[in-house]
Amino acid sequence: MTHDMDLNTAAIRLESHIRAWRAEGLQVADGLWSADLAALDLRITSPSWQVQLVVQLFGAGRAHVLFLGQADSVGEGHRVSSLDAWSTLLTESVARASRVRLVQARLLTSTCTTGWLDWIHGELWLLPEGLLRIRSGFIQTVANAHGSGLTAREPYRLIAHDPTTVLAAHPTNKLIPFSRIATARLHGGVTTSGLEVVMTDGTRHKLLWMSWDPARGLLRERLLPLLGPRLTH
Repeated sequence: MTHDMDLNTAAIRLESHIRAWRAEGLQVADGLWSADLAALDLRITSPSWQVQLVVQLFGAGRAHVLFLGQADSVGEGHRVSSLDAWSTLLTESVARASRVRLVQARLLTSTCTTGWLDWIHGELWLLPEGLLRIRSGFIQTVANAHGSGLTAREPYRLIAHDPTTVLAAHPTNKLIPFSRIATARLHGGVTTSGLEVVMTDGTRHKLLWMSWDPARGLLRERLLPLLGPRLTH
């Protein structure tokens, strides 16, 4: 949203969405503004959702999307450049809220690629039920060349787990459920370590990361009790 975009205009657009959401059975809070009137403040719940959705729009196109659980929350920052972008953010956030689960995850490495021809790093997360690989981008890949990003970050984090959105975002993003792994092989080298997985349907996945990250040892600890002799390490 540009600097001269009035929040009242955005509020009018928001009200048109609210009418449709209420017609669908979603429960939208009556107040549209924060207590200090400095931001739009949308709050939506549904009996079928596991989270409450909060979307806030501030001046100069700054937006916050929050997924609130019973005890915890996950927030995201966004930039909104136009009224149409505002509508898109609202529509996508509501769709995501219907799917999101707040999950405690552990970051295994921030240097994960999906093969020797994939040069763009991503984050590899250990979830309770599987592995999640999310592509980071070129800038983060360059930053990782100077060493592991894990030392400066808390490895455990609450994430808004939405596989549909993650997998649609880029073809190298991956979700690997433990329950569908047929066999797996962990390997390590001086500079690069990796995991090769064959799923029960025959699908194959390859993940590589810099050996300075602790992913290999942590994966061995998690996968060995689950796979037993089906894990080569």
